[in-house]
Amino acid sequence: MSASKTQERPADRAASGNAYRVFGLGIRSEIACPGLPIDPRPDRNPDVAIRLLPPAPEPAEPLENGYYEVRPGVFRFTVQGVARYLVENGSRISVEPIQGSSADEVRLFLMGSVLGALLYQRGLFPLHGSAVETRWGAMIFVGAQGVGKSTLAAAFHRQGYRLLSDDVCAVTARAAGALEVLPAPDQFRLCDDAYRRLDSPQGARFHVDKFLVPMQQGYCPDAAPLKAIHVLADHDQGDPRFEVLRGFDRIERLLANLYRPQFLKGQQTEGDLMRLAGQIAQHATIVAVSRMRDPDAIGDFVHFLESQWANHFAPEKVEE
Repeated sequence: MSASKTQERPADRAASGNAYRVFGLGIRSEIACPGLPIDPRPDRNPDVAIRLLPPAPEPAEPLENGYYEVRPGVFRFTVQGVARYLVENGSRISVEPIQGSSADEVRLFLMGSVLGALLYQRGLFPLHGSAVETRWGAMIFVGAQGVGKSTLAAAFHRQGYRLLSDDVCAVTARAAGALEVLPAPDQFRLCDDAYRRLDSPQGARFHVDKFLVPMQQGYCPDAAPLKAIHVLADHDQGDPRFEVLRGFDRIERLLANLYRPQFLKGQQTEGDLMRLAGQIAQHATIVAVSRMRDPDAIGDFVHFLESQWANHFAPEKVEE
């Protein structure tokens, strides 16, 4: 699948069909994507068009990095036995399924790695984590795979907090310099243990290695100002720890928790995103948080973080 000669064509002319809104972007897709919020204004010109190409045989030639290739304004991604994807200029995604693949498999990578590459092309800063809206602003949770980011966000959701994102948190800087977290698909990706602990989730389905749990309520559809980023880790004993990070370590932690960081190198926006990392490190609080892993104590951990937020952010006047 080669880059289209009409890649500069406006997105609203490239495709029509299902209308969604995610990460602040209007999307028109020829592929139904049940995990994406419906665009409340489907008549407006979309920012992104997703087109579906006819199924093709398994590609024989690997891409530059085996399964992906990055060029200025062009991202190619191949999943063996599933599909080939082409992302152009942050405004168009072409999907070419491999013969015999399932629609669920095609959507899985479209809504994950491919959408992440599109966020890079648009100059957004995607972190691999979860985020909830609080009265102080958006709180993001990042960390190593399996550290419990989604589980923690789900626990906050059960306490009445609204979900902003799970798996991918897109941060943007507005014209005035304010940092915001953009709303992602309204669903959790939970491992089996965390899923079983939820109170009768409705509409969940198992997808690869996790349950996808849609949000019937408690989803934040609007951008929220970024307040803090929490880098989660485990420790062997003792009480939870909450340490505000200083110095260059803040930027290192941000870059270490990018979503699919290998997809950034070679993008036209790479320099802009490095500058945005500095801006985030300067204006958002970045915290190292560690605790003993105890699924039965997740509620206590939520209360611990709430008390830390009250102590650290209390001097700021907050509207009730």
